[in-house]
Amino acid sequence: MRSERETMEALEKAIYREIGASRFYSSIADKITNPGGRKKFKEIAEDEKKHRDKLESWYNKLSEETFRVTEEKIGQSEIKQISLNERTGAEKALDIAIEAELKANDFYSEQADKADNRELKELYLSLAQEEQGHYNFLVAEKNALAGGFYWFDMDSTAFMED
Repeated sequence: MRSERETMEALEKAIYREIGASRFYSSIADKITNPGGRKKFKEIAEDEKKHRDKLESWYNKLSEETFRVTEEKIGQSEIKQISLNERTGAEKALDIAIEAELKANDFYSEQADKADNRELKELYLSLAQEEQGHYNFLVAEKNALAGGFYWFDMDSTAFMED
């Protein structure tokens, strides 16, 4: 049986991971010139914000204190505040995101296995499934890049799936 402290620590860790992921995807979206690519990464960033909101809601429901973000703990996220620049490249950004989504899926699956509360278990399973969807999208985009880095600059979204 999981202690209350362990449950709260897991929720806190998950919240910070979602903050880091949302910031990362927003950063990627800001650097992409392709409108379709920018839109998709903004959508993923928004998904991560929604995950955070769900997790914070649970945290606040189970805690006597309201959750408060501490900037230094954001560095604990999977993506760890990685900064992108013109030299980072599309492939590197996708590699970082793919690895983070895989770890997020594993984390939420593990938390679901440990959760005593049925509703919290369902939330973790739902989040794991959503992270798997992000992973699948990112892998498909990386495969589409196979020949080069033109994707971030293209004006056409013909090969992107919605």
